[in-house]
Amino acid sequence: MRRALASWCLLAPLLAVAQVQVPAQMQGVDVIEQLGDRVPEGGQLIDSEGTPFHLRDLLHQGRPVVFTLVYYRCPQLCSLVLSGLTRSLRDSGLQLGRDYRAVTLSIDPSETVREAQESKRGHLQALGVSPTSADWRFAIAEEPQIQELARATGFLYKYDPATKQFAHNAVTFVLSDDGRLSRYLYGIEIAPRDMKLAVVEAGKGKVGTTFDRVLLTCFKYDPAKRSYLPYVLAFIRIGALLVFASLVVLLTVLWRHDLKLRKRRGATA
Repeated sequence: MRRALASWCLLAPLLAVAQVQVPAQMQGVDVIEQLGDRVPEGGQLIDSEGTPFHLRDLLHQGRPVVFTLVYYRCPQLCSLVLSGLTRSLRDSGLQLGRDYRAVTLSIDPSETVREAQESKRGHLQALGVSPTSADWRFAIAEEPQIQELARATGFLYKYDPATKQFAHNAVTFVLSDDGRLSRYLYGIEIAPRDMKLAVVEAGKGKVGTTFDRVLLTCFKYDPAKRSYLPYVLAFIRIGALLVFASLVVLLTVLWRHDLKLRKRRGATA
């Protein structure tokens, strides 16, 4: 039964598109995007070291925050989501602490600091970062704080008493420095390019290299395909600028050549 529920979690987005009748355990499970809305910053969370903190402790410091809602006892989907997220961040070229910070919160209020600690250790080692890093918090919280953040992000999940598991979708939230929902990234495997562009976009010019920020002007997020795709108009503009620059150079060369000819004629006259 556990495997079946986990499989339904993986298939939920496809079933929604195909309009197939979903099982009772998955009814009401969804993600309702609320881009631009602020997430609550004041609810108390407890990290893997047993230290209380708030989201505001990571926000307003010039760096976006990559936020995930999972649960540590999840037999399949959550570990896949976190492993995929870790690979995406590692391969994006972004650096934890310098370019972004992260928070992973359990949606199961019965989970413990120890379980958060074990999950953090494995994933930060895979990221190539010290498991003691405070830049990615693996947290637990009481039910009211969990529900508040889930509602704010549009993350609709459901607890199934029969299997003692949570049904939910695979999604990663990227928050801007001021706590606004900047981007939703779906699936277990997020393309490193999409991750980088989402973080650079949320950073509003403060994150990434100059090339990354230029690249962002050439790619726009396509909600239908849930990915960053080449922005045709941007390439047309770049092409027009290149043509204009070439004409300026050509006219400058011709003007200088003509000026030299006039000077020579004046000298021989």
